Amino acid sequence: MKKFMSLAVALVAAVVVSSSAFAASTQFTARATFTGVADFSFTLKNLSNGQTATDLIWTEADAFNTTAADNWVKAQQYAEVVANITKANAKVLMFTENKVTWPALEPNYNEWDGEGDDAVGVEGTEAYGGLVRNENGNLPSDFKGAYRGYIPVAFSYNSQKSDNVTFSGPDDEGKTITTPTRADRFLSEKANPSYSDDYALIAAFGGPIFGVDSKTGPWPGSGITDNTAYMYFFGNFKNIKGGDTYSTTVKVQQSWE
Repeated sequence: MKKFMSLAVALVAAVVVSSSAFAASTQFTARATFTGVADFSFTLKNLSNGQTATDLIWTEADAFNTTAADNWVKAQQYAEVVANITKANAKVLMFTENKVTWPALEPNYNEWDGEGDDAVGVEGTEAYGGLVRNENGNLPSDFKGAYRGYIPVAFSYNSQKSDNVTFSGPDDEGKTITTPTRADRFLSEKANPSYSDDYALIAAFGGPIFGVDSKTGPWPGSGITDNTAYMYFFGNFKNIKGGDTYSTTVKVQQSWE
C-alpha cells in the first residue's frame, strides 16, 4: 500500500509540471547586426613634394609632342586612395562625363578607349574618354573628334607608393598590366557604350579595388598597408600644336547603400 501511494504522488507531480509548462507562451527574436564601416578619401598630391594638390597637370616640357608617335607622360600629381570599407554595398566610382560637358562632342573612333576586346581602332566604338581639346571651355571650330581631339588617360593603381612607376600603353592585344599589386586601367567615360560601373569601380568591400572578376566579383589589391593604395596618371600626348589646351573633369562618386 505504501508503494502504491508513492507512485500516485509521482504521477500527480508529473501532471502538474506539464500543465504549468503550457500555461504561458514566450517568444523572442535572435539577431546579430553588423553595421560595418565605409571610410574613404581621395587626395591628389604633388610628386615633387607630397603636398596636397587641386588639379592633375602635365608639363609642357614633357608632353609637347608634335609627332604622331605615342608619348605616354606621367602627370605631376598622384592620388592617395584610402578605403576602409566593410559594408557590403558600399562602392566608389571614378569616371568622366565629357559628353555631358560638351554635348556636341564628336566621338573618337581611332583611339583605344580602354574597354572591350574590339575597342582598338574599330569605327563605331564611340569613345569620348580622356582629355578633350577645348578653348576656354568651348570646343574649337576645327574639332574633328579622333584627330587631335583627345588625349587618352590611363592610371596605374599600385599597392605601394613609388615615384618610379612608368607606363608605355597597352600591348598589341590592347591589354595592360594586371597583377595582385598593380593594375593599369584607362579612365572611364560614362558616354562610352562599353561603360560599366565595374570598370569605373575603384573601391568597395575590402578596400581599394584593382579589378572585377566575372566570376568572383571585385578583388582588392594585395600588399596594401593601412587600406591605402596609390594612383599614377598617364596621358598619351601626340600631334600637339602650340596653343592647344586639353582638359576634363574627373568625378569620384561614393555610394553607401
